[in-house]
Amino acid sequence: MIEAAFAEAALDSSLWVKALDVVVSLTESHGALLLPITGKTIPNVPFTERLGESTEAYFRDNWHLRDERYKGLPRMVRHGVFDDLDIVNVDKIKRHPYYQEFLHPHNLRGFVGVRVACREDLWCLSIQRTISQGPFSETEKRRLAQLSDRLSASAVLARALGTAATEGALQAFEASGKAVVLINRHGEVFRVNTSAEQLLTGDVRIERKRLVANDLNATAVLDKSLQALMWQRIGGGLSAPVPLPRRGKRPILAYPIKLANLAANAFADCQALIILIDLDQQARLPEMVLRSTFGMTAAEARLAGRMGAGESLEFATEQIGIAKDTGRNQLKSIFLKVGVKRQSELVAVLASILKRTD
Repeated sequence: MIEAAFAEAALDSSLWVKALDVVVSLTESHGALLLPITGKTIPNVPFTERLGESTEAYFRDNWHLRDERYKGLPRMVRHGVFDDLDIVNVDKIKRHPYYQEFLHPHNLRGFVGVRVACREDLWCLSIQRTISQGPFSETEKRRLAQLSDRLSASAVLARALGTAATEGALQAFEASGKAVVLINRHGEVFRVNTSAEQLLTGDVRIERKRLVANDLNATAVLDKSLQALMWQRIGGGLSAPVPLPRRGKRPILAYPIKLANLAANAFADCQALIILIDLDQQARLPEMVLRSTFGMTAAEARLAGRMGAGESLEFATEQIGIAKDTGRNQLKSIFLKVGVKRQSELVAVLASILKRTD
């Protein structure tokens, strides 16, 4: 039943928590989660509802950086399974901060980790029992060890389907003429489309699997923005654009985005992406068209043209020569007149008008 639940989740990423619920039910445990072992850990991992509070504390309080159970990973790789008593004795459990300061307040104690291998990546199916439920027996551990290879097959399938979805997204961006950079779970660039390849030369480029600019401050801001986006535990999101300066040219705007449907597949390579907009090539609607179509004032049309071309509010107001607060008030009026609520919607509406006028 566990094997079947994992296979279904590999085909439909929305079923991963349901698959873990099956694990919990059949092992008579308290909760379960899938934890990545290789590379940088980010908290968008599937877990059952009753482990929500402890999982949040695990990442929030940096217990993932000092997890005593990592010492059992070599045994898990060799045998497919391990538990706490394979790496520590009862006396150490009574004294160790990981068990007493993290697990004990959440009423957690008994644990078993099952190896889930996905090509070069390693995951741990962490099954957790409460203090009163006690540890797993050797018989239970042997049965779970037998599952390891079969669960790994589901992980490989999920990765393959994630790759197909990623390829589709890459082609869609290319067809629309948008440059895009794909980011994996480790925060590294692993794919770019042709439009991005042509754009990323000189002052803005890919270096050591990172998108960087000659401007070190801009690179740091982009790294911080991408990290914050990837550390969102669930769902998708869009960060504010980060201007990447270029000598003799207008900046490239980098929009970090997390797509919920891609991020839901924990085994997929693509966990985030960065859309790139070249302000030197981005077309803008004439101000007169904006004024006649939406009844904007001259000042609003001037700002709307820049915002619709993908410029950030800060950059646009600086180029126009107005205060940011003034620009913010004008933008509210622009949104109201166009009938949108955010900049991405404004870009889409104005792009459709621009396409028709072309």
